[in-house]
Amino acid sequence: MDLTGGRARSKVGLLKAMINHDGCFVKRMTFESVSRRFKPKIRIPKLNLVLFLATLSTTLGAGYLQSLSLVGLGVLESAWYGAVAFCLGIMGILGFHEMGHKLMANKRGIEASFPYFIPAPTLIGTFGAVIRMRTRPGDRNSLLDVGAAGPIGGMLVVIPVTILGLLWSFPVPAESVKGISLSEPLLFQWLGNWLVSLPSGSVLLLHPLAFAGWVGMLITMLNLMPVGMLDGGHVSRALFSNRKVFRFFFLELSLPRIISLIGILVTAILGYWPMALLMLFFGRVGRHPGPVNDVIPLSSGRKILAVGLLFLLVVCTTPLHSIILR
Repeated sequence: MDLTGGRARSKVGLLKAMINHDGCFVKRMTFESVSRRFKPKIRIPKLNLVLFLATLSTTLGAGYLQSLSLVGLGVLESAWYGAVAFCLGIMGILGFHEMGHKLMANKRGIEASFPYFIPAPTLIGTFGAVIRMRTRPGDRNSLLDVGAAGPIGGMLVVIPVTILGLLWSFPVPAESVKGISLSEPLLFQWLGNWLVSLPSGSVLLLHPLAFAGWVGMLITMLNLMPVGMLDGGHVSRALFSNRKVFRFFFLELSLPRIISLIGILVTAILGYWPMALLMLFFGRVGRHPGPVNDVIPLSSGRKILAVGLLFLLVVCTTPLHSIILR
């Protein structure tokens, strides 16, 4: 996820008045630099570093607690093995996701912060991470690039983490265990069917690293919802611009805002009510500031990329109401 704030330091669409040979004024629109280049600072601020270390601790603790039951069943030698694996997996996924945004923002001349990791005393030890864009993207192409770079960067870690975690997981007789049965996104199912062959009457106890991969797919799904300032909201805003489709007196609805409302509804239907409420109130219901220059059209390649991100959203979709106790 990334948050846009601050004032754009760009000059776009500068209207110039010229005098022709007949002594008449004519107007000419010229587009100057869409984004003032800056030199990215390598120094990591103390707050970002403290939050990173705190999240490292909470995810390590979460992984340790998850691993205790596996040690009790005799399938894992030490809870610390599972703790370290889960911590590295989830922090790698979040780190690559957010640094994908950061590096792409730097490449597109957008000033952006380092990731702010969010520690939390939860089952996974974190509420995720965010970056803050201090200047707006120059055009719709840059906006889509920054929005897409996070999920793509995260998936570069999610897939190998899930593969390795599934290979390390433990087939056990179904009657010997009780716990939580996770709803499997399509991507997780495909990898499981490819890598794991369970004997009849058995279930698969996930290694903490495989659980980190599952969480990574869940994070990818939520971030790709086409809502407000989420990654999917950036993609939707870049794809459809600020096209108005409904107007009634003082009420105006743009296509991205309607899609944003649909995304919030889908999130709630999937069972993520707290996240849907956060999207509704903190996402400002799709009020995306957009790029500095909304005139330059989106390239054909990026439209294809947007379709690919929609496919990624579908294969990572994880209904919460399908998670049951065994």
